[in-house]
Amino acid sequence: QARAGAAEVYALSENQRSTAPLLRGLNALFGRNDRAFMRAGLNYQPVACGAKKRHALVDATEPRAPLQLWSLPQDDAGSPLPKPQARSAAMDACAGEIARLIGAAQQGHITLAGRALAAGDIAVLVRSHAQGGAMRRALAALGVGSVELSQASVFQSTDAEDLERVLAAVLEPARERALRAALATVMLGFDAAAIEAVSAQEDQLLGFVTRFTGYREQWLRRGVGAMLRSLMVREGVAARMLARADGERRLTNLLHLSEGLHQASETHASPELQLRWLQTQRAERSGEDAAQLRLESDRNLVQIITIHKSKGLEYPVVFCPFLWDGHPGGAPDGLEGREYHDDDGLPVLDFSIEPKATSKGKGKSKSKGKDAPLDPEDRIKERVALEKAAENLRLVYVALTRAVQRLYLVVGTYTNKSGRGTGTTESTRSPLNSLVAGAGQSPAEWRESKLEPDTVHAAWQLMQEAHPGCIGLEPLPAGPWARVEPVRLAPDALAALPAPGRIPSAWWIGSYSSLSQGVRHEGAAVDHDARVALSTPLAERGESLPDPSVEADDILNFPRGAEAGNCMHAVFERVDFTDPATWPAAIDTALREQPQAQAGGELPALLPRMLSRMLADVLNTRLPGGLVLSGVTRARRLVELEFNLPARQLAAGTLTALLREYGYPVPLLGFGTLDGYLRGFIDLIVEHEGRFHILDWKSNHLGRVPAAYAAAPVGRAMREHGYHLQFLLYTVAMHRYLQRRLPGYRYEGHFGGAMYLFVRGVRPGWTGPDGAALGVHVDRPPQELVERLSTLFAGHDIATEAA
Repeated sequence: QARAGAAEVYALSENQRSTAPLLRGLNALFGRNDRAFMRAGLNYQPVACGAKKRHALVDATEPRAPLQLWSLPQDDAGSPLPKPQARSAAMDACAGEIARLIGAAQQGHITLAGRALAAGDIAVLVRSHAQGGAMRRALAALGVGSVELSQASVFQSTDAEDLERVLAAVLEPARERALRAALATVMLGFDAAAIEAVSAQEDQLLGFVTRFTGYREQWLRRGVGAMLRSLMVREGVAARMLARADGERRLTNLLHLSEGLHQASETHASPELQLRWLQTQRAERSGEDAAQLRLESDRNLVQIITIHKSKGLEYPVVFCPFLWDGHPGGAPDGLEGREYHDDDGLPVLDFSIEPKATSKGKGKSKSKGKDAPLDPEDRIKERVALEKAAENLRLVYVALTRAVQRLYLVVGTYTNKSGRGTGTTESTRSPLNSLVAGAGQSPAEWRESKLEPDTVHAAWQLMQEAHPGCIGLEPLPAGPWARVEPVRLAPDALAALPAPGRIPSAWWIGSYSSLSQGVRHEGAAVDHDARVALSTPLAERGESLPDPSVEADDILNFPRGAEAGNCMHAVFERVDFTDPATWPAAIDTALREQPQAQAGGELPALLPRMLSRMLADVLNTRLPGGLVLSGVTRARRLVELEFNLPARQLAAGTLTALLREYGYPVPLLGFGTLDGYLRGFIDLIVEHEGRFHILDWKSNHLGRVPAAYAAAPVGRAMREHGYHLQFLLYTVAMHRYLQRRLPGYRYEGHFGGAMYLFVRGVRPGWTGPDGAALGVHVDRPPQELVERLSTLFAGHDIATEAA
């Protein structure tokens, strides 16, 4: 239609790909039927050989024509083979010829451009992934390596299913059913007997539970990519896979899937979300380019490629084993109606005709006469069939025009089941046979024709006889075929690649501790004063020995260090601020989980009283803004809020410069660049009079007198431990959280700031000259700084964003 309305019509009259003899053969094949593509106005244009230089293919072995036709064989009774046997015969013959070509080339008998013909110079074109897999197995049986270039999704492979089972077991290693399912995968390689043996021996089963628990910890600590790499090494996955005939393909799929999961972890922080992402990709049958099966090797291998994917490509030698199939099938389109085009060429999806019910015996519809008009449904079926045949012919054209020097094409007829018996109608009416036997017939007449197999074979024979030298027709070879001996490289021909000059830092999950002190482990995100010194010599703070006036059950006498900090945090997490009756149970649980082993003498008996007294002091102290925690109900607080902030290429120098610009002290940052996530846990978020406050409990022992918890020593502790950086990270996380959860959120109106409570010195009676509680550091960062930090973590240029 576009051509009919165009002012000028252009054509590619010269072919710059194929050799002149092969072009003459293709011109003869497509020019034999003036309705070669069945669509009116869509005609084949004969082409001449262009001036581009073609490399010479020199074959000193058995003679082969540039367009080599092989006719399908017959059985002992002289009838065409059944379709499955014809498919196997065509596949084996092509595999055998490829092995012969490669073997002869290794001996110097076949050359291309003066060098030995290589496996990579040969392509096999197929319609489906299933055909490609079968062809690959046939080649492997003869020692021929091949690689399949397919548009199939890696998520539809059995390896994706195996990986999903393994990840499910890693996520919940104590689930025996999930663990046994993982062991049964090809990845881990346990058969039924081995799994039964493991299940019957508790020590072996517990060993696998422990091993998978370790993988889970590594997943949480270092990410899914690092965990899978470790699992594959320890479980010997690569060696197990590569011992299989399809090992390279399977291993490539696993590595491809691992990479996809690693990339998905940038937007799916937790292991549960990453497993769900994989399950979603498998369920949705992702068709993105990134999901297509990858080339598993860059070695010199025979290329197996679908016709659709071969468009625009060229190969010196091409094999088309399956184009003779009159009903190649194809993936369902998922449509409920019938899809076709009307007389004006417009696409139609027709839902108007109900499928006819089939019946047996009485009432069965009678056959129609030859000239009886078709009913509407039959007309649509015929239109759909003709359009499918035309599409198949266009695919035939694509396949046959990929070759440069030689094209092998299997042709002929076969039998298949038809009704209650067998017949050859499907094969004689195939689109490929219409090219040579359908001249002078309309597409509809061709569809109604009932040719004998001998008539079709005679048509191929006549075409070959009319074009000797460029077209050859021979019976399909029947073997036996010789295997290709692998080429062994000399040891001195192998050399290691030079080491890279710089290995970029890997993706990782950072935290306040990893930024400020370079500590990288899962617990680093829970900072419960883990790096506070166990005890600070009192003399360094200008104090004398402990004041005997301090009461025995005062929290100032509570042990110091990381375990003490964890214990105090656990108490604040569990208690109901408004109900002192819940305090003893929470204190008892916290002490059992974090026993203060270093406490000696009578001290252990005093520990519960110390913690209870601390709670009463801290919760009844009037904090800045009039906040008294004893009046805060559970509904107005969030405990241990976990956050994951995406951080893309966060550089220590950029972060330092930004904090100094706003006058914040910066610790010596213990990282270079973070590309991953910033993870943390906010001790407490409290809502008070419509504002939300961040509270962080600090167990640092600053001294035994009120002056030790005044503004100056508290500020010094904040600087020494880098707590400013910590509450700035918490503020960014809280700002983003409220933006997503609170309608009409405004930073100035809704965010109250961060309070750091050094709980050993927070008590109602300890106040400064202005009446403010001691042991408290309060800060409300400028909104501009918070938003610039948020932009910095997102990987954007903060100067550009600010402008």
